[in-house]
Amino acid sequence: KAPSGNEVVFVPVPGAVQSVIDITYAIDLVPATNDALYASVLNNILGGSGFQTRLMQNLREDKAYTYGAYSEITPDDFIGFFSAGASVRNEVTDSSVTELLYEMRKLTTDKVDDATLQIVKNIMTGQFARSLERPQTVARFAKNIEKYGLPKNFYETYLERLNAVTADDILKIAQRLLLPQNAYITI
Repeated sequence: KAPSGNEVVFVPVPGAVQSVIDITYAIDLVPATNDALYASVLNNILGGSGFQTRLMQNLREDKAYTYGAYSEITPDDFIGFFSAGASVRNEVTDSSVTELLYEMRKLTTDKVDDATLQIVKNIMTGQFARSLERPQTVARFAKNIEKYGLPKNFYETYLERLNAVTADDILKIAQRLLLPQNAYITI
């Protein structure tokens, strides 16, 4: 479970010139559900991949604290997890933690603008199309349909469901999954 408040652990590494920051906690998120799809969109807005993510724009482009800042929202049959972090210069460690938590908090209070949401949907559409070129993707889809009892057309309708995701959906899932005040913070 996520802690009742933020818990911070420092692991000293003599001579290190960077701090590796990880903000993490367990989440209740089952694969192959609408919430998992919303969480995937949310993660691609926050820090999933690419230079357009909020963490990358804030910590790399705006503040030059790091080469990369990322997040991960992973569903699981038993217990999923959230993680966000970056490797930063030692002298900006505290500021970086503040900015990571700020971006998480902002997504729980402010709706994502339509332009940002559309850019992320476009990126995810392209990623989905490219993934179909790999035989293991098609095999994983077949396995998931069987494993989770999904409709046979679950992946055939993925793009329709992705395009139907709204800013309200993202705000609701962010409020449920992003816990900037209840995280394990390891540095």
